[in-house]
Amino acid sequence: MTTPEKDVMISIRNLHKHFGDLMVLKGIDLDVHRGEKVVVLGPSGSGKSTMLRCINALEDADNGSITVDGVEVTDRKTNINRLREHLGMVFQRFNLWPHKTVLENVMLGQMVVSGRPQEEARERALKALERVGLAAKVNDYPVRLSGGQQQRVGIARALAMEPKAILFDEPTSALDPELVGEVLGVMKSLADEGMTMVVVTHEIGFAREVADHVVFMDGGVIVEQGRPEDVLVNPQEERTRSFLRRVL
Repeated sequence: MTTPEKDVMISIRNLHKHFGDLMVLKGIDLDVHRGEKVVVLGPSGSGKSTMLRCINALEDADNGSITVDGVEVTDRKTNINRLREHLGMVFQRFNLWPHKTVLENVMLGQMVVSGRPQEEARERALKALERVGLAAKVNDYPVRLSGGQQQRVGIARALAMEPKAILFDEPTSALDPELVGEVLGVMKSLADEGMTMVVVTHEIGFAREVADHVVFMDGGVIVEQGRPEDVLVNPQEERTRSFLRRVL
């Protein structure tokens, strides 16, 4: 069954990006529908994270277009703060302010990006931290938290903005193996609640269990995409099969 075009939350067309002489993205086309969970797989250097950073305007596209919920990201006139009010981002390395408490970290973006009053930002931050199981850590500083807890603060920070979609850039790759499960558990809960998610990850089990759509990238292009059972169990492309043999 084809999803109606009006339900497309993120639309990428002919996206190109290079750094110096290195062409990182070579014409990406991708639609993410409202409520859809898209998992992006691929080897290091395939362009996965660069694609996410272009969606969130952390990198400027060289050619092509990106639209998020009707907002043209690649239009120079677009107010990027307004875009990021509705598009959360969770980073590989947490990106928390070390000199601010957990609560302050989750409040800050709301006040700077959305202009929310301090008390409203605090209330939303407390709710978001409770949602990720960190209500008891609000006054701690990041240095006192485990990697898994720091990443959950990162997720709470994104949630406090009340986004329409969240981008996850390898959210578990910097974690010790025993801490991965607590972060994936929070992400699965968000998926169950219907959050639109684009997740760059090497967690094949998460892709099998949670994804509606799996994208395999290599060399700056989308090699193959489709339902998890098709891409992960019965891939059509040899490059996909070779990658899966190495990681499974």
